[in-house]
Amino acid sequence: MKIIYTTLLAIGLIMPVMAQNRQVEESQITLNLLLPGVIYEAAVGDKSTMALEGTIGFQYVESSFSESGFGIYPIGRLQYRNYLNFDRRLSKGKNIAGNSGNYIAPLLAVQGGKAFIGDLDYYEDYFALAGAVYGLQRTGKKGLQFRFEVGPAYLFSEYDGGFAIATALKLGFVLGKSRR
Repeated sequence: MKIIYTTLLAIGLIMPVMAQNRQVEESQITLNLLLPGVIYEAAVGDKSTMALEGTIGFQYVESSFSESGFGIYPIGRLQYRNYLNFDRRLSKGKNIAGNSGNYIAPLLAVQGGKAFIGDLDYYEDYFALAGAVYGLQRTGKKGLQFRFEVGPAYLFSEYDGGFAIATALKLGFVLGKSRR
Protein backbone atom coordinates (compact mmCIF):
# COMPACT_ATOMS: atom_id res chain seq x y z
CA MET A 1 0.00 0.00 0.00
CA LYS A 2 2.91 2.35 0.76
CA ILE A 3 4.23 1.76 -2.76
CA ILE A 4 0.90 2.86 -4.27
CA TYR A 5 0.81 6.05 -2.18
CA THR A 6 4.45 6.81 -2.95
CA THR A 7 3.84 6.29 -6.67
CA LEU A 8 0.74 8.53 -6.63
CA LEU A 9 2.63 11.22 -4.70
CA ALA A 10 5.53 11.07 -7.19
CA ILE A 11 3.15 11.34 -10.14
CA GLY A 12 1.37 14.26 -8.44
CA LEU A 13 4.68 16.09 -8.01
CA ILE A 14 6.05 15.30 -11.48
CA MET A 15 2.93 16.11 -13.54
CA PRO A 16 2.91 19.88 -12.82
CA VAL A 17 6.60 20.06 -13.79
CA MET A 18 5.91 18.18 -17.03
CA ALA A 19 2.94 20.44 -17.80
CA GLN A 20 5.22 23.52 -17.72
CA ASN A 21 6.98 22.26 -20.86
CA ARG A 22 3.80 21.34 -22.71
CA GLN A 23 3.58 22.80 -26.19
CA VAL A 24 0.17 21.44 -27.23
CA GLU A 25 -3.13 22.98 -26.20
CA GLU A 26 -4.53 21.56 -22.97
CA SER A 27 -7.78 20.80 -24.81
CA GLN A 28 -9.72 22.15 -27.75
CA ILE A 29 -12.98 21.48 -29.54
CA THR A 30 -13.22 21.91 -33.31
CA LEU A 31 -16.41 22.02 -35.37
CA ASN A 32 -15.92 20.64 -38.89
CA LEU A 33 -17.57 22.49 -41.73
CA LEU A 34 -17.01 20.30 -44.84
CA LEU A 35 -18.42 17.08 -43.37
CA PRO A 36 -20.28 18.21 -40.26
CA GLY A 37 -18.74 16.85 -37.10
CA VAL A 38 -16.89 17.65 -33.91
CA ILE A 39 -13.35 16.85 -32.69
CA TYR A 40 -12.19 16.90 -29.08
CA GLU A 41 -8.40 17.02 -28.77
CA ALA A 42 -6.77 16.75 -25.32
CA ALA A 43 -3.11 16.95 -24.30
CA VAL A 44 -1.56 13.73 -23.02
CA GLY A 45 2.11 14.76 -23.24
CA ASP A 46 4.42 17.66 -24.07
CA LYS A 47 3.87 17.26 -27.82
CA SER A 48 1.09 14.68 -28.03
CA THR A 49 -2.69 14.62 -27.90
CA MET A 50 -5.62 12.21 -28.07
CA ALA A 51 -8.19 13.24 -30.66
CA LEU A 52 -11.74 11.86 -30.61
CA GLU A 53 -13.90 12.71 -33.62
CA GLY A 54 -17.55 12.19 -34.42
CA THR A 55 -18.56 13.04 -37.98
CA ILE A 56 -20.74 11.88 -40.84
CA GLY A 57 -20.05 10.35 -44.24
CA PHE A 58 -22.15 10.79 -47.36
CA GLN A 59 -22.55 8.48 -50.35
CA TYR A 60 -24.66 8.78 -53.49
CA VAL A 61 -25.02 5.93 -55.99
CA GLU A 62 -26.91 5.96 -59.28
CA SER A 63 -26.77 2.72 -61.23
CA SER A 64 -28.87 0.68 -63.63
CA PHE A 65 -27.28 -2.55 -62.28
CA SER A 66 -27.84 -2.11 -58.56
CA GLU A 67 -29.82 -0.11 -56.06
CA SER A 68 -29.66 3.66 -56.53
CA GLY A 69 -29.86 6.03 -53.61
CA PHE A 70 -28.00 8.03 -51.01
CA GLY A 71 -27.00 7.58 -47.41
CA ILE A 72 -25.58 9.55 -44.52
CA TYR A 73 -23.60 7.41 -42.08
CA PRO A 74 -22.10 7.99 -38.61
CA ILE A 75 -18.30 7.81 -38.31
CA GLY A 76 -16.16 7.73 -35.17
CA ARG A 77 -12.37 8.23 -35.19
CA LEU A 78 -9.68 8.01 -32.51
CA GLN A 79 -6.06 9.17 -32.88
CA TYR A 80 -2.98 9.54 -30.70
CA ARG A 81 -1.18 12.47 -32.37
CA ASN A 82 2.53 13.02 -31.86
CA TYR A 83 3.45 16.49 -33.15
CA LEU A 84 6.85 16.57 -34.83
CA ASN A 85 7.84 20.11 -35.78
CA PHE A 86 6.84 22.49 -32.97
CA ASP A 87 10.45 23.44 -32.12
CA ARG A 88 11.31 24.14 -35.76
CA ARG A 89 8.15 26.20 -36.23
CA LEU A 90 8.93 28.24 -33.10
CA SER A 91 12.55 28.83 -34.21
CA LYS A 92 11.22 30.24 -37.49
CA GLY A 93 8.75 32.50 -35.65
CA LYS A 94 5.73 30.50 -36.79
CA ASN A 95 2.55 29.80 -34.87
CA ILE A 96 1.94 26.56 -32.94
CA ALA A 97 -1.25 27.75 -31.22
CA GLY A 98 -4.23 25.52 -31.81
CA ASN A 99 -1.78 22.63 -32.30
CA SER A 100 -0.54 24.03 -35.61
CA GLY A 101 2.03 21.50 -36.73
CA ASN A 102 2.75 18.23 -38.49
CA TYR A 103 2.03 14.94 -36.74
CA ILE A 104 2.08 11.18 -37.03
CA ALA A 105 -0.75 9.19 -35.51
CA PRO A 106 -2.15 5.71 -35.25
CA LEU A 107 -5.76 5.83 -36.40
CA LEU A 108 -8.83 3.78 -35.51
CA ALA A 109 -12.11 4.55 -37.28
CA VAL A 110 -15.55 2.93 -37.37
CA GLN A 111 -18.41 3.68 -39.77
CA GLY A 112 -21.93 2.35 -39.55
CA GLY A 113 -23.26 0.45 -42.56
CA LYS A 114 -26.88 1.47 -42.11
CA ALA A 115 -27.77 5.00 -43.21
CA PHE A 116 -29.44 7.10 -40.53
CA ILE A 117 -30.68 9.39 -43.31
CA GLY A 118 -31.38 8.02 -46.79
CA ASP A 119 -32.11 4.65 -48.27
CA LEU A 120 -28.67 3.32 -49.27
CA ASP A 121 -27.72 0.59 -46.78
CA TYR A 122 -24.70 -1.69 -46.96
CA TYR A 123 -24.88 -5.43 -46.33
CA GLU A 124 -22.37 -4.95 -43.52
CA ASP A 125 -23.40 -3.44 -40.20
CA TYR A 126 -20.07 -1.64 -39.84
CA PHE A 127 -16.74 -0.84 -41.48
CA ALA A 128 -13.57 -0.34 -39.44
CA LEU A 129 -10.15 1.01 -40.31
CA ALA A 130 -6.84 0.71 -38.46
CA GLY A 131 -3.74 2.44 -39.73
CA ALA A 132 -1.18 5.20 -39.36
CA VAL A 133 -1.31 8.69 -40.85
CA TYR A 134 0.98 11.64 -41.40
CA GLY A 135 -0.93 14.87 -41.02
CA LEU A 136 -0.65 18.60 -40.93
CA GLN A 137 -2.90 20.92 -39.02
CA ARG A 138 -2.94 24.70 -39.10
CA THR A 139 -5.05 26.99 -36.92
CA GLY A 140 -5.37 30.69 -37.68
CA LYS A 141 -5.61 33.52 -35.15
CA LYS A 142 -9.40 33.66 -35.49
CA GLY A 143 -9.73 29.89 -34.96
CA LEU A 144 -10.17 28.72 -38.56
CA GLN A 145 -8.49 25.30 -38.82
CA PHE A 146 -7.28 23.29 -41.81
CA ARG A 147 -6.21 19.63 -41.52
CA PHE A 148 -4.98 17.09 -44.06
CA GLU A 149 -3.75 13.56 -43.35
CA VAL A 150 -2.85 10.46 -45.36
CA GLY A 151 -1.44 7.02 -44.64
CA PRO A 152 -1.68 3.26 -45.05
CA ALA A 153 -4.49 1.38 -43.33
CA TYR A 154 -6.30 -1.91 -43.14
CA LEU A 155 -10.04 -1.63 -43.85
CA PHE A 156 -12.32 -4.43 -42.71
CA SER A 157 -15.95 -5.31 -42.15
CA GLU A 158 -17.91 -8.34 -41.02
CA TYR A 159 -17.35 -10.05 -44.38
CA ASP A 160 -14.26 -8.60 -46.03
CA GLY A 161 -10.92 -6.88 -45.44
CA GLY A 162 -8.04 -5.35 -47.34
CA PHE A 163 -5.44 -2.62 -47.45
CA ALA A 164 -6.43 0.95 -48.23
CA ILE A 165 -5.16 4.53 -48.11
CA ALA A 166 -6.67 6.58 -45.28
CA THR A 167 -7.17 10.25 -46.13
CA ALA A 168 -8.89 13.16 -44.44
CA LEU A 169 -9.36 16.76 -45.47
CA LYS A 170 -11.02 18.95 -42.86
CA LEU A 171 -11.90 22.60 -42.58
CA GLY A 172 -13.34 23.74 -39.29
CA PHE A 173 -13.42 26.28 -36.51
CA VAL A 174 -11.83 25.91 -33.06
CA LEU A 175 -14.21 26.96 -30.29
CA GLY A 176 -13.17 28.91 -27.23
CA LYS A 177 -10.32 31.25 -26.49
CA SER A 178 -8.62 33.27 -29.19
CA ARG A 179 -5.36 31.84 -30.50
CA ARG A 180 -1.99 33.34 -29.50
